[in-house]
Amino acid sequence: MDSKPRRSASRSSAAEPSIRDALLRYTDQAPVAFAITRGADHRLVYANTAFCGLTRIAGGDAAGIAIAAAFGGATGLNIGAKLDRSFRDGVELTDVGIQGLDESGPGLLLSVWPVIGDDGLPDALGVELRKPTTADPAADLQRQVAEQMLLGALRERGRAEDSEDARRRAAFLAEAGRLLAESVDQASTLLALTKLALPALGAWCIVDIVNESGAPSRLGIYHSDPEKQKFARKLVAAWEPDPHDPFGAPAMLREARAVLITERVEEEIIAAARTADNLETLRQLGIGPMLTVPLLARNKLLGAITFVSAQPGFVYGPEDVQLAEDLATRGALALDTAQTYDLALVMQRGAETANRAKTAFLGAMSHELRTPLNAIGGYIDLLDMGLRGPVTEQQHADYARVRSNQQHLALLITEILNFARIGSGRITYALDDVKACDAIERAVDLIEPLFAKKGIVFDGISGDSGLTARADPERVAQVLVNLFSNAIKFTPAGGHVSADCAAAADGVTLSVTDTGIGIAAEKVNVIFEPFIQLKDGLSDKESGVGLGLAISRDLARAMHGDLTVKSTVGEGTRFTLTLPRGGQPPAADA
Repeated sequence: MDSKPRRSASRSSAAEPSIRDALLRYTDQAPVAFAITRGADHRLVYANTAFCGLTRIAGGDAAGIAIAAAFGGATGLNIGAKLDRSFRDGVELTDVGIQGLDESGPGLLLSVWPVIGDDGLPDALGVELRKPTTADPAADLQRQVAEQMLLGALRERGRAEDSEDARRRAAFLAEAGRLLAESVDQASTLLALTKLALPALGAWCIVDIVNESGAPSRLGIYHSDPEKQKFARKLVAAWEPDPHDPFGAPAMLREARAVLITERVEEEIIAAARTADNLETLRQLGIGPMLTVPLLARNKLLGAITFVSAQPGFVYGPEDVQLAEDLATRGALALDTAQTYDLALVMQRGAETANRAKTAFLGAMSHELRTPLNAIGGYIDLLDMGLRGPVTEQQHADYARVRSNQQHLALLITEILNFARIGSGRITYALDDVKACDAIERAVDLIEPLFAKKGIVFDGISGDSGLTARADPERVAQVLVNLFSNAIKFTPAGGHVSADCAAAADGVTLSVTDTGIGIAAEKVNVIFEPFIQLKDGLSDKESGVGLGLAISRDLARAMHGDLTVKSTVGEGTRFTLTLPRGGQPPAADA
């Protein structure tokens, strides 16, 4: 038994290149002609010195040459046919006779070994050519060992390349997703998409979109060479898609699937160019095989991207098509988001325009209505004073009713005018330090007679009298008067109203609490919206036009505060005005 220690079957990553290099040196110096081809057209990816010596390859540079072209003539066609069979059927061929390059000389023996990929199909071939010789078992064994070693190395290299390609593809798509997520408008979305795709899929690309009516239009043409991008920009305006184009959005409208154009590309471009100037510009950009993929989002065709190679012989493989489709899927989702965003902006601008028009109309109408209403009030006073003749008691009562309704209508118009002023930004604010409890007391002084008139008990003001808020004193009084007025309106006789001020984490609070009818849960979230009534029924004189709370909240927020509410039906309501704490520097936009 061999007592020598066995070498471990594992190999360090540092040792692998040395082993691979030694194997390649051995194969390159071997007297037997050996080569590796990839793909159905059998393009050489490796050829040793002996193999190059049998061919027309100059200087030993075999990479990318089809093996049939490397030999030429009948020999090349014969070898190509044998390789076709091995690649198609996945069978090995051993010492098949091939006529030599010199028809008068001896022939060659061809052996082929298919390299099977992970999908179970051949993706490469090992090819050996040798001259017939007397059988030598030792040489044959040596040749077989070398062949198997090289084929094994080729399989491992192929797996490593596939793994690296998958890693790069995943990283590429991740970066694409990140960049597309940062784009919210249509132009930047597509620009990000094409910049990412061009280095991997083509020299330039055409981006088409499908509008709402279903017609295609050319959104952009982008080239990876900045110098040629000026030709691309020139072409966009002059070259619109035609329904008969075999690429771009027109092709996707016929069937939304990836389309490859690899043959007669020049003829297809000439037919689609439509003008001599366009054709000249297209030739400046470079004409080669084309790959079109659809932009699909939510089962809707948004457009298409066509990648164009500048190399006439470029081949788009299945992995290129898959990458383009994956990228188009991400791009379509980003484009759909961008289009939704653009539509939202249009709708927002339309709403803002309509709101400004409404506010301007309300302001103008309020001014126009106040003039005749003031005149009505003045004439009623003249008539009631008897300046136009004797007045009976019944007429005095009638005049009082007219005056009451005139005053109520004037109050409603004032609310509308205030709302219009706030909406147009015409109200100015003089922010200053305001004693919170003093501000509440001032508001109570203005409406105190209403408590007795309605039969409501005011329980007074509680809280820290030293608290200071930063606000406009007049606007604070306006808000508090409105809150007290609401409390009085919606609290039955015998009910209670109270007020308090307190410190809060974010400022100072001024609250008005009542034991009134409360606010229904479905209205708590909407009572601050314009024209929302706390009571149902437009005939209710006390209900107003539903602007008081909307105006109050707008005033509070304009002073960097807020107005909130808590309410329980049948138990009462508590409105809280929150304002910034006093004694601090004024805000920048104060």
